[in-house]
Amino acid sequence: MRPSYEEIETELTQTKEELSQTKKELSRTKEELCRLQELLKKAFEEIANLQEKLNLNSKNSSKPPSTDQKGNTPQKPPKKKKKRKGVSRASFPPERVDKQVECTEQNCPHCGSSSIGLNDLLPEILQQVEIPEVKAIVTEYLLCKYHCRSCGKNSTAQLPSGIPNSSFGPNLMALVANLTGVFHLAKREAVQLIKDLYDIDIGLGSIPNIEERVGRALDPVYQHIHEFVIESKFCKHFDETGWRDSGIKHFVWLASCEHAVFYRIDRSRSSGAFLKLVGMNPEELPSVTDRYAVYNSLLKMHQYCLAHLIRDFKHYSERDGPDEKIGHALANELIKACQTHGSYRIGNISLEARNKRLNYRRKKVEFYLEDGMANGSDKLYRFSEKLLDHFDKLWMFMKIPGMEPTNNLGERDMRKVVIWRKKSYGTRSIRGKKFVERISSVAQSLRRQGKNILSFTQNAIISFYSSEEAPFISPALGF
Repeated sequence: MRPSYEEIETELTQTKEELSQTKKELSRTKEELCRLQELLKKAFEEIANLQEKLNLNSKNSSKPPSTDQKGNTPQKPPKKKKKRKGVSRASFPPERVDKQVECTEQNCPHCGSSSIGLNDLLPEILQQVEIPEVKAIVTEYLLCKYHCRSCGKNSTAQLPSGIPNSSFGPNLMALVANLTGVFHLAKREAVQLIKDLYDIDIGLGSIPNIEERVGRALDPVYQHIHEFVIESKFCKHFDETGWRDSGIKHFVWLASCEHAVFYRIDRSRSSGAFLKLVGMNPEELPSVTDRYAVYNSLLKMHQYCLAHLIRDFKHYSERDGPDEKIGHALANELIKACQTHGSYRIGNISLEARNKRLNYRRKKVEFYLEDGMANGSDKLYRFSEKLLDHFDKLWMFMKIPGMEPTNNLGERDMRKVVIWRKKSYGTRSIRGKKFVERISSVAQSLRRQGKNILSFTQNAIISFYSSEEAPFISPALGF
């Protein structure tokens, strides 16, 4: 029996409703699928970014080597080491010999016979250096007291010139400052070492007091170093790193040159802190830095550190796609540029040959940067664009004598305070910060000159308490 018209109409209506419901469900499913695809895309991008960050190390970024995850060294058969030619210790001249002992024999060591005599050969000489047993010198100052018959007031005699009003003399103060500020011993370790060497008991709380006095004695020298580094015509290297003071983040700023090093601790890492370091007119300073934005005020003679750029391009060479090839090529070209300058620095090639080779490298780097803008990823595009906008800052060292293509000098100097920070976790007072600034600047500058840090510190303390002019690290250079 055929269905009636009403039944067919009802079925069609139900079918339309089912189709409409199915269409809505499909539409919602499609929207949900698009949303999930978008989330999946973002998740993959986030995973890729996290993977890139996980693969960052000191060779492909600016991270310090101490943050690298080092695996176990693979077990390999030991290599045959070449024998090295030994170097004999230089003998002391006769005037340096304090004591001479003649060693003789009564019997032959081979057969025991007593029938032996001296031959005409010169004796074999062994010079042995020994340290003496040291005993601390205790000086007692009797400060006589007086009563004035005219005014009726009492007074006390003054200490001799150059003697600090302290339980510790200048030499001991200088030793303590060197142990904690130059060799970075913990205060307890410094106290124990002085006790073992000289049988002197020093309270733990006396160490910061000594450091404060030494810091004040070194302050004129510290100011001379600052003026010399900033105002001299030598190329400057700038850098900054984190520091902690009383649990609050600070920053150590570095200004370094061929002959001296200057450190300054500031609360900020801003351009204002940098201007405090270099003065208000940094445009004329020949400088080498990384690409941190505060250094953009170094307009005319500013060199970007190529070592930083090499690590950045090595990071791009580890990515997929065109970035790998372009990053690898740029890293290689900059490495070859640094090697060419190194050959010139040690005298293997002439200045003309260096510039000829570097001009070729310069063209290649410019070509690959343009390739990075045309075919690289968005990140490489922006990075290449910035470098092309400041392309001369990659090659400023070709124009200025004495300028290096890398900031290695500044980073080596900064390593001293980084090690101190890792051992001490920073400072806890203003006087602590001042001591770190002053002893680090003086010690590193004296190392540049090859001079004795302990002896200089002693002289500076004596001059300070004698109200005399502070000693110069290098009188010839004027600081």
